[in-house]
Amino acid sequence: MNDEDLPQRAAASPVAVTWPRRRSRVLAWVTLALLALVAAAVVALLILSEGLLVLVVAGLSVAVVTAAAAGWWAFTTRRRWKRRLNLALVAVLALGVVVTVAFFSVRFAGGVIGLAVLTVAYAEAARRTLRAATAGAAAPAAPPDRPWLLVNPNSGGGKAAKVGLVDAARERGVEVHALTPGDNVEALVSAAADAGADAVGVAGGDGSLGTVAAVAMRRRLPFFCVPTGTRNHFAADLGLDRTRPLAALDALDGIERRIDVGTVNGRVFLNNVSLGAYADLVHEQRYRDNKLDTARAVLPEMVRTEEPPLGVSVRLPSGEVCADALVVLVANNPYGPQPMERMARRSLDTGVLQVSVLRARTGAQIGAFIARMGRSRGGDPSSGAEWTTPELTLQAPAGEVRAAVDGEATVLAAPLEFRSWPGALHVLVPPGRRRSRPVELLAPLHWRTMSDVWKVALAR
Repeated sequence: MNDEDLPQRAAASPVAVTWPRRRSRVLAWVTLALLALVAAAVVALLILSEGLLVLVVAGLSVAVVTAAAAGWWAFTTRRRWKRRLNLALVAVLALGVVVTVAFFSVRFAGGVIGLAVLTVAYAEAARRTLRAATAGAAAPAAPPDRPWLLVNPNSGGGKAAKVGLVDAARERGVEVHALTPGDNVEALVSAAADAGADAVGVAGGDGSLGTVAAVAMRRRLPFFCVPTGTRNHFAADLGLDRTRPLAALDALDGIERRIDVGTVNGRVFLNNVSLGAYADLVHEQRYRDNKLDTARAVLPEMVRTEEPPLGVSVRLPSGEVCADALVVLVANNPYGPQPMERMARRSLDTGVLQVSVLRARTGAQIGAFIARMGRSRGGDPSSGAEWTTPELTLQAPAGEVRAAVDGEATVLAAPLEFRSWPGALHVLVPPGRRRSRPVELLAPLHWRTMSDVWKVALAR
């Protein structure tokens, strides 16, 4: 893919930038006020409980840490009796946590309910603040006259058919093509553009997106996606409601954002490229038919067994050339962990790739490295490294490397040339915000989130 194929980031107008910044600052101060109320509620509950709250929190913390350690050991140990013993310990600790929380909640029901309400309010305010502050340049988009949608009927166990996507899309004037075995996706999308399509989209999993997005970029067409795959990580990071696929069609009357894309040897990826354990997993013949059971069967053995190095070399930020990596993950924009939430990308327009290199051999080393992934923390360089960069080159003496590009199995020729293309893809998204799941409402309860909200409030 050449520079001429990709549009450069357009400068946003002062009006388009000023209002989101002002709104995010107002939301940030509201968030900080709610955080102060949460702190006051904790102090009040601490006084009313006469110190019992401290004992409960301490006990729960020890139980959670112990359960996590036991669960990890059960996953990585090769001895069956150790695995069963640790799983039993996890079950006992979980029961203890439930009983403790129930006892404390009954004694101080009013305080617990008040604290919960304030905490949820703060968490949602923080989420809205950071969304407003980090959203890429967006503007109302003129509805396309001839939108075109490629539907993968097999993705997500036939989710498109279950929700009636084809009929719903056609009712909105969308030309729909259902993918069949042997279809050339790039040729289909290019033909649709030649026939006059002024927006192209895809309904399927993450592996279905890259080819359609690449044609959209070359033809300077808006792109939209409908989450009918299994995990739909890109759709989630874009802010779509994965539980309501048909709501994604509202993007045709929505707003337009500009987001980054990554390329490896000219091939577009929207999420990440993985080399190592996950790539080996998706190359398993049985993986596509039964992903979950195959992962359960293969991944534990990969972790428990000393795997040989990948056979690639990469220069680390320290200048060292690493030739003993077990796993390399190159992501389009940085991932960051949140409490009670999957690894996710807060922004899709940072203009950089996130590189994660795992060198660890033991279960403890792997666990320590995973725990600090996305947290900008130092650590033992012999276990791994993580950094951001706009470009990256990987060498492979063997001449080729098995990879997973957005979850799709492929083989890449060496050298592997990675690059970030800032603001290259025009994406249509619905005008409203998706509704957060209850478990996700607590995700902003992290010191880094609080720090980011404070920076937004001060306009730093």
